[in-house]
Amino acid sequence: MMKNGYELIILIFLIVSCQSKSDLDPIDETRIESEIDKITDVLHQTFFEFEVEGGDQNRAYEDKNEGLHGIYGVSRTDANSLEGNKGNLFNCFQSIGLSLPQLNQIRGATNNFSACRNRVTRNYRGDFSSLLQNMEAQRKQLIANHQGNTSSLLTQLNELRNRFRAELLELKESYGDELRTCLRTYIENIRNRLDDGQWDAFVDCVLD
Repeated sequence: MMKNGYELIILIFLIVSCQSKSDLDPIDETRIESEIDKITDVLHQTFFEFEVEGGDQNRAYEDKNEGLHGIYGVSRTDANSLEGNKGNLFNCFQSIGLSLPQLNQIRGATNNFSACRNRVTRNYRGDFSSLLQNMEAQRKQLIANHQGNTSSLLTQLNELRNRFRAELLELKESYGDELRTCLRTYIENIRNRLDDGQWDAFVDCVLD
């Protein structure tokens, strides 16, 4: 009889525990999904934060990273070292107490993200290169046609820079959804490799 009583108590405890977990899981899952989206959006926005380099009277337009600004400029070297400031991401990795196995897992996730980014941007890089060459040809033509009115030339060069920036933003937006999908998968993979405390610290760090 006593044994049956203990079994009943254990059974009730398990039922209550499962019910509590069932009640909490949807809430936790919704919160985590929201946090993943927020982090993805914050990091994705860094792709659209850039300055046009060069393009003045004495300097050609410059291409330092094939138009891959912000988080999408991550390289395999970055992935191996997990150092540098890619939208604050790697600095946050350093601050949340990752174990060696976790570091290796996140390096793998970062390499997978880099590979996904490369697939999406294969055509983007070519489109960016064509845009850059076109704008540089126009810059040279403006300078060649310059007839001594420096103020007029500077105005035209500035207008060209603004047009370059606008067209580059349009190009970025055309690839934005696919790139964001790569990034969100990456953030999901990071979440799956962190415990709850590390994840909370990571969220606070990236969104700070």
